[in-house]
Parts: sequence; structure tokens; C-alpha cells
Amino acid sequence: MNRKNLFKVFRGAARIVAVCALVLLPAGCKNAPVLQSTSPVVQLLEGAFYTGTDSCIPCHDDVYGQYKQTIHYRLAPHELTDATRGCETCHGPGSLHVQAKGGLDNIISFSELSAEESSEICLSCHRGEPIRDWRASVHILNGVGCNACHKSHKITAPKMVHLGDPDICFTCHQGKKAQHMLPSHHPIKEKKMKCSDCHNNHGSENNNLNKPTLNDVCFECHAEYQGPFVYEHKPVFEDCSICHDPHGTIANNLLKQSQPFLCLRCHRGHKRNPKIGPHPSVAAFLTSCTQCHAQVHGSDMPSQLNGTGLTR
Repeated sequence: MNRKNLFKVFRGAARIVAVCALVLLPAGCKNAPVLQSTSPVVQLLEGAFYTGTDSCIPCHDDVYGQYKQTIHYRLAPHELTDATRGCETCHGPGSLHVQAKGGLDNIISFSELSAEESSEICLSCHRGEPIRDWRASVHILNGVGCNACHKSHKITAPKMVHLGDPDICFTCHQGKKAQHMLPSHHPIKEKKMKCSDCHNNHGSENNNLNKPTLNDVCFECHAEYQGPFVYEHKPVFEDCSICHDPHGTIANNLLKQSQPFLCLRCHRGHKRNPKIGPHPSVAAFLTSCTQCHAQVHGSDMPSQLNGTGLTR
């Protein structure tokens, strides 16, 4: 078979594979979260027109007083084309609402919208980083919209985050809150760190992390463990969470288990050597493997243990 005919065979096979993939994909992903193929559109009320923010104040003076302290109120026309519309930028033209002297069926009320719909109103202005991946984020796929964390009329914390970070996160993530109360933890409760130091709450390609991989996040602060080293410890460059739980543990140094039991999950204990007698591994059960293997994250020093260990 010449090269031309061989190419035709491969091209035909590729088409068959592509068609099969399109047919079989929906059947194999029944339990997978459904991503938004199109953005939901909030319909404006027919016949309504813009009346200006001044028409809102007589009934909503308390909300307006809070709104005046926000960045939304301070936006200039050159920063946002519709900034002069004030309240109606998000809530839509309010003439019917004013004429009826209130009501939720004649205005865009966020309490009446789905999480996807209310978030799309926010996304009409807030584009790019850090909300570029919002439509595929864990939050929106579970029905948690922008309005669940941000209160656009109030300033209770930076960036209008209601309760602030990490308190707003802990309202849902109770398990992680409990972990941060364990003896070994990152200084979240001491207010020296926030959840957003590691996580992009608006969504990312890897479990809402700020970096492409978990290790990249860890090495932002723990760069001394990054290497490269002459003698590498495989879990270090594979995944820090093999040994550590970043949200808190009972064992020291955020280890999932105390030594030597953590090490024995992968490594066998030392055996008796007929030439040199018993190895002091029994004593290690009363201390830790790092009494001898101190540089567990990697070392440039040659090991005294057949060139395979990680020593001082």
C-alpha cells in the first residue's frame, strides 16, 4: 500500500473514531456535571424604561445609603458605559416598578433569579481574571452564584465578600473549618492566611487552585522543598498531599499520619542483616524515621544506605 492510500485509511479511521466518540460520550457521562453551553439571558420587562436612581431612593433609602459606599456607586462613565444608570444597571429599567410602587414581578430581583441567571448579570461587567473559568467552577455547577458570597449593596469585607475570607467559606465548608482547628494547621484562624491564598474561588482547571498543580501552590511558600535534588523523594514531586493534608491534621507538620507509620505505608521496615546484626529500626518505632533520614524532601548529599536513602 502506497503512502497516499495509507493516509486515506488513517483519515477514514479517524472519522469513525470521532463519530463513535460523539455517540458514546453522552451515555458515558450521565453523572458528570453539565456545563453551560450558552449563558442564560435575563429577560427585561416589556414596556419598561429607565427612570434613574433617584426614583429608587424614596423606598430604598437604607439600601442606597449602603450602596453609596461601594465601588459600584463610584464608577465613572468612562469605566462603565452604563454606570450612569446606577441601580438599574443590574436591576433593569424600573418604570413599571415605580408606577406599581413596588413588587417583585416588575423588576429584576436577584432573589427571584437562579444562581446562573444572577451570576450572568455580574459577568456582564466582570470579565477576564479571576473569573474567567467561573461557568465551569465547582460553585456554579452546584448552584452557588456570585450573590451567595458577594453582597453588592454592602461593604463588610474587601471585595464585598459577605463575612470575609475565610468565614464566608466556612459557612459551607464545615469539614475544612473543623480541620483548621486541629493541632497542626495553616494559620487560617490566626488571620495570617486566607482560603484565597491557595484557592481561586471563582474556578480553575485544577480543583479551584490558584496554580496549575497542588505542588505549585505549596512551593509558593515552601520553595526550599522544590529541588531539583540529586536524591529525589518521589512523593515530593508527584503530589504533596500523599503525605500532607493542607487543611489540618493531628500529626505534626500537617502529616496525614505520625512517623514511622506514615513512612511504612510505602516503605518496608529494616530487616536484620547477618553481617552487622539487628538494625535499630525497633528503636525507630519510639522516635521517627527522620532521626536518620532527615532530608525527606530530597537531598544533594550521598546516602550512607546503599546510595538510595535520604540522609543528613
